[in-house]
Amino acid sequence: MSELKTVFLVGGEATRLHPLSDKSPKALLPIRGLSIIDHMLQKFADAGLNEFTLVAAERHREYWEDYRKKSDYIVEIFYEEVKYDTAGFILNNIELFPENFICVNGDLLFNLNLDYFLEFISSSDKSVLSTIQVEDSSRFGVVLFNKAGQITGFIEKPISQASVENNISVGLYYFQSDDLSSYNDKVKEDNAGTIGKAVSFEREVFPFLAKKNLLLNCSLKGDIFDVGTRESFIEASCLEDDFWIHSSSFVHKSAKIENSVVMEDCVIEENSTVVNSIIGPNIKLEPNSIIEDEIYC
Repeated sequence: MSELKTVFLVGGEATRLHPLSDKSPKALLPIRGLSIIDHMLQKFADAGLNEFTLVAAERHREYWEDYRKKSDYIVEIFYEEVKYDTAGFILNNIELFPENFICVNGDLLFNLNLDYFLEFISSSDKSVLSTIQVEDSSRFGVVLFNKAGQITGFIEKPISQASVENNISVGLYYFQSDDLSSYNDKVKEDNAGTIGKAVSFEREVFPFLAKKNLLLNCSLKGDIFDVGTRESFIEASCLEDDFWIHSSSFVHKSAKIENSVVMEDCVIEENSTVVNSIIGPNIKLEPNSIIEDEIYC
């Protein structure tokens, strides 16, 4: 299983986290002092996987090349010059990818039973989409599948939950390249082609594979975190605590820090208040400062 390649899609930007994210790719944002991508690579390395490929945006090349030089992991990086959506780069360059491979949305955080996923795909002769069950799927698309585990359809952000089980995709897939090639062949038959075009796994490829009975569901247990907002970034950083403060930062004992993140090399002076906020690196707050509901950089 260690020879199985894992491909991380890391082309996203955290536009709702500006100015913290600036022009940095979302997957390089730090959660509890460690980048999102390093959190993910560590989970897969712990599961016995060590061949990693990143699909990144060309505009982020400088950030990723710097990451590659400093990383504890050996990673291969492909750069897409234009935005191809989630599936476009892989479909347009299918020859660059092995016969079978894992694919992950690399700018999410998750805590899932990966060992079960690896056991499941080891005996699968079809592509696999992983799901978890949540209490409220209204913010997500729902995945439908039958008792045999064959995925039968998708519902985008359902309004009514009465007759729908709340199974959502976790952004973790296993692909048979032949299945993806079958999508390319179908598009070519329609005289549309895929080269140079943006294609979505979620909206286009998965519905096609499901219709052809080429997509299985793997039900997992655990949690996923999309840290693309101030609120979700704070939640993922604080976990069970009321705040998270980097060890290199100084916070005066009279300061009040509530549901907030204080990043590296910060100084929070006396009687300052930080609530529902993210304090970016190298920030000094003067005495009696008040920061509420803000990303302060």
